[in-house]
Amino acid sequence: MEDPQIQLWMETARRQMATGQLSGAIESLRGVLTLDPDHADAHALLAACLLDRRRLSAAEYEAGRAMAIEPESPLALSVSARILIARRKFKEAERQLETLREMQPDSEFAWRALAEVYGLTHRRDEQLQALERARELDPEDPETLADLGRWHLHRGDLGQAERLAREALELSPEHEEALVLMGHILLRRGDVEAARDHAVWALRNDPSSRAALHLMASIKARTNFFLGLWWRWSTWMGGLGDGRSILVLLAAYVIYRVSAIAAGQYGRPDWAGLISMLWFAFVAYTWISPVLFRRSLQKELAEIRLDRSF
Repeated sequence: MEDPQIQLWMETARRQMATGQLSGAIESLRGVLTLDPDHADAHALLAACLLDRRRLSAAEYEAGRAMAIEPESPLALSVSARILIARRKFKEAERQLETLREMQPDSEFAWRALAEVYGLTHRRDEQLQALERARELDPEDPETLADLGRWHLHRGDLGQAERLAREALELSPEHEEALVLMGHILLRRGDVEAARDHAVWALRNDPSSRAALHLMASIKARTNFFLGLWWRWSTWMGGLGDGRSILVLLAAYVIYRVSAIAAGQYGRPDWAGLISMLWFAFVAYTWISPVLFRRSLQKELAEIRLDRSF
């Protein structure tokens, strides 16, 4: 029989994780591991907390400990798959999730995580099928509803996305992903203030929420043309991945050099000078804009945190 103190700490940790209190959950789980260093579920949950804190190496270590102690633990498998997704090792993540699905055919988490892999590998039809299957297994899971809403938002169906977001918020009014989804929908509709309210709401629940911070950045981009142009460029480049984004920059540099040389050879030194000025303006813009954007966003976030403290 499990130690009552361990049971209490595990229940506390799960409750803290559910409400976004990651620091408290980490301390509770460390308490468990002090009493029982080989508690597989505690290692797995600690890995999940560290992953949410974006401490990938530490999360990977804890997930590895959990898998070593209990190789067929569904919890350890699910957390390990999430880490693989974060590492962008999609094939390995998909294999682990398929194993999890075989072990637990009715696990909506496995289907939802598979949908994430399908989305990241641009298999949109398979992504929708996996999300619909997850919804069949648990029609009242706000996480699945929010994921489905994001799928429809990506396809440009604002009406269906909004219906799913509202359904998720009716089930869980504080649900972070549903709040962020509704914020993006409102932003698409041009209601910037309402979108900001949803971003602030999500950030008050979890100030480190990446999804809410991304929404706030998108709102800042909408309200400032100069910085917004950089944000759209940065978002587009980020979506290409490291390899393709480097190729885009190399291609842009080659085009600049060829154009400047060609202008000089055809007797248009004024054009060559203009092309060089445009290139250096672009370089300066992409160097300065991130700093200005970050300062502007941090100022607004500081105001949110100050308001939250009252």
